[in-house]
Amino acid sequence: MLGVRLDTELEERLAAVARTQGRSKSDIAREAVRRYVDLHDEAYRREARRQSTRASKRDTPEDFAFWNALARESDAQGDQA
Repeated sequence: MLGVRLDTELEERLAAVARTQGRSKSDIAREAVRRYVDLHDEAYRREARRQSTRASKRDTPEDFAFWNALARESDAQGDQA
């Protein structure tokens, strides 16, 4: 259950649309929220896929060489301690 406060103008507009369509205000609000969530949820998933794809393309030989060199350097510093 969700309660939503609307300003007077929006509530009046919603009521007018509901009367015109023969639907309840709750039904229209439910549909609006569902569409909003679907739109933004899909946008979130698209962005996550985009970032994942982009990140997977970064694994180049230069990246591996960098991380291997960093690990060797860290190991060498650990041996000196």
